Amino acid sequence: MTSVVSTLTPLEQRGGLLEQSLAAPPHWANEKLLPWNERLFQSVTPFITDKYWSSGHSINVFTVVGTQHPDYVGLSWLEFLQQGKRMRENLALHQKNRPYYLATAGKLPPMYYVSLDGMKWYVAGDGNHRTCIARFDFHRTGLCMLHGVSLEDYRVDWTLYRAWPILKNRLPRDEELIPVRERASRDDTGGWMHERYAVRLLHKSRKGERLLDRIAVEAMLQKRGGWFGFLSGRAAR
Repeated sequence: MTSVVSTLTPLEQRGGLLEQSLAAPPHWANEKLLPWNERLFQSVTPFITDKYWSSGHSINVFTVVGTQHPDYVGLSWLEFLQQGKRMRENLALHQKNRPYYLATAGKLPPMYYVSLDGMKWYVAGDGNHRTCIARFDFHRTGLCMLHGVSLEDYRVDWTLYRAWPILKNRLPRDEELIPVRERASRDDTGGWMHERYAVRLLHKSRKGERLLDRIAVEAMLQKRGGWFGFLSGRAAR
């Protein structure tokens, strides 16, 4: 186990969540907090097909794998429990008011998470210390769901995202292939929202413009004539 100097005094550690976690670390205690890949998120934004937001949601804290906070990236969960910047204060509050972590009311300050697939979540903004505490607390007590949090979940058309640079590089220099995303629908009431988008590739050439959706791109890639045959109308049949 990695040795880390705790910022808590021996008195503060005695009998509390930290001491118990050090004595019997969970099997995931040394897993590192992963960084949110903002560069990837920006590159896939034109290919987002769904965006879901909720301000009164529940999250399985064991599906939180990382954070947007650069100071905590690379720490293990156990290291973070020992040396988080505000962990002393948060552990003291947890000891005084553990029901806070079990309540369904919205968390204050707000806790916010983001995901690209709905399975791996990252802390976005406030909530890093409380997420860590909840993981260790819930592991001991057999719980998993933290209530009253905010989250944003994005879904991506990975087929078009991966095909776009390949196909773009095969074009003549005077032609373009541009991602186009248009909102198709929106559902929402107080506290939640779900937007759906139509994602296509706009091909510009001397002959004009045409929009290609994922089905068209997949069909094009399967044709023996390939990309140029498809666009010229001479694809083998």
